[in-house]
Amino acid sequence: MSLNPEQLTEQIGHRLRMLRKERGFTLEQLAEKTGVSKPMLGQIERGESNPTVVTLWKIASGLHVPFSAFLDAPGGRATVVRKREQAIVTDEDGRYSVQSLLADRRAVSTDLYQITLLPGCAHHAEAHGAHVTEGIWVQSGSLTLLLGEETHVLQEGDALSFQAECDHTYANAGNEACVYIVLLTYLPS
Repeated sequence: MSLNPEQLTEQIGHRLRMLRKERGFTLEQLAEKTGVSKPMLGQIERGESNPTVVTLWKIASGLHVPFSAFLDAPGGRATVVRKREQAIVTDEDGRYSVQSLLADRRAVSTDLYQITLLPGCAHHAEAHGAHVTEGIWVQSGSLTLLLGEETHVLQEGDALSFQAECDHTYANAGNEACVYIVLLTYLPS
């Protein structure tokens, strides 16, 4: 069953509260760890605010959990996630969307996403941490990836991997949507 935006907001809030309480953090402590304000965290937990992709990344990084921990349901031995059931989070006024492709939370060392970046959109991502590797594989269109002072232009079929310990920006300077796959690997610290 597909989640509507209100259900997704409620699920994210529930997971945030659960993860925070499991770790014994107050909202104030979590705000310090994530860089997200205490009032905003409270609003998210209560389902009163739908966090942006950037805010959710900050929270996931501060809690040391994959981004998908807020989106996916735990499964049994094998988990099938039908296309209509895959959680999609949008940002940049709907021009940037993240679709979680894995739902098996037992394997918390990886996340797999399909990203759609519309023409003219640029999405800034903060560093994920010293122990996170990011792999990119462009499915269609053209993607410009800015890694610090480096610029990489990837075309359909191109792949790139990097240590995600620096801020980075994904940009689509082309005339068509860019669709790419992101594999995040969380290495032991």
